[in-house]
Amino acid sequence: MSTKYRKPIALLLLPLMLGLSFAPAYAQGEGMGFTTYYFSDSGGNSVTTTAFNLAKKILNRTVFLLDLEVDNVYVPPVTATTGATRPKRQSAKPFEKTRGQAILGLEQGLGANGAVAFNLYRSQEVDYNSSSAILTLTRELNQKNTVFTLRGQYLVDEVGKILDNGDIEKQDKNSIWAVANLSQILSPTTVFDLGYDVLYHEGFLSDPYRQVKVFDANNAFTLAQEKHPAMRTRHAVTGKLSQMIPEVRASLSGSYRFYFDDWQVSSHTAEVQLNKYVFSDLIVKFNYRYYTQTGASFYREKYSGAEYLNESYRTADYKLRPFNSNNFGFSLALLFRGLAESNPDLQFLEKTSIEARYFRYFNTLDFSANILQLNVNFGL
Repeated sequence: MSTKYRKPIALLLLPLMLGLSFAPAYAQGEGMGFTTYYFSDSGGNSVTTTAFNLAKKILNRTVFLLDLEVDNVYVPPVTATTGATRPKRQSAKPFEKTRGQAILGLEQGLGANGAVAFNLYRSQEVDYNSSSAILTLTRELNQKNTVFTLRGQYLVDEVGKILDNGDIEKQDKNSIWAVANLSQILSPTTVFDLGYDVLYHEGFLSDPYRQVKVFDANNAFTLAQEKHPAMRTRHAVTGKLSQMIPEVRASLSGSYRFYFDDWQVSSHTAEVQLNKYVFSDLIVKFNYRYYTQTGASFYREKYSGAEYLNESYRTADYKLRPFNSNNFGFSLALLFRGLAESNPDLQFLEKTSIEARYFRYFNTLDFSANILQLNVNFGL
């Protein structure tokens, strides 16, 4: 299934951030959260996501981690203007399906300043299955002013295609992802983060539903299945500076990410976010992200010649084209700590918060989307 509607948040808010998931490291904290997303784009596609996560201590320094997520996907009937990839079967009708995801894990404290977390991930839908194992090591240094994190993830995916007769044709994809991150407190109000990640893919890396128009000398075209290389190595370096502004009860952060891979795609991402207390228990957040990238070495505006019907690579993936994108967002977060302090019967809400977020995404390829998100977090 195309990542265009398989993982909308990864696609729209983190372009080329690989669309993969891993359980968070809670660093011995406890909490419970509920999240719902609604995504809709200019092509008529929509996704509704409901997620639940839990981090609970089961021993003195052992935390149990659980994350459950369900996506409901809607893709409209195929028309001349709808660019979504989907099965040809019953293409005159809307295509709907459900994706389920579960993450189970344990986090164990190591000494006074370290932790290790191990998580198992499973995502399943009618035509795409993914399983992975994630290991995360965290170490605090320099009187806890420095935090170093290493994460490794191994993924096994089954990329399926629903055939005209209803059968599913499956192909394999394996991935290895490694992440290193350094967080450094520079002053009582300033934190700097530096990260590097590398991801290696091997196997079927195309979209089984996407087709490419290949033109001949008479400008007539033949539809051919998309064909990508069977290996890809992706790198990214990210820096982020976060600054508290106590005088106005606000914080400001800025980040930059440089990405490159061996398909000759490179990208730059710049982001800024402002968080401001409106009242003691109400926070407003504003976010803007700009993204720009080059195209893959085998991307062509128009594929012409018989070689593109044979072994030459060809793509219809817009994420392999040169383009720019903008993402604007704002949110309101309400904390219940004040209510809990003034009402003894509601003290269980002391660490509870609710946040509503809206994002607007658009790019230079005439694609746009709206995302609504609601988070409810309960402290334990």
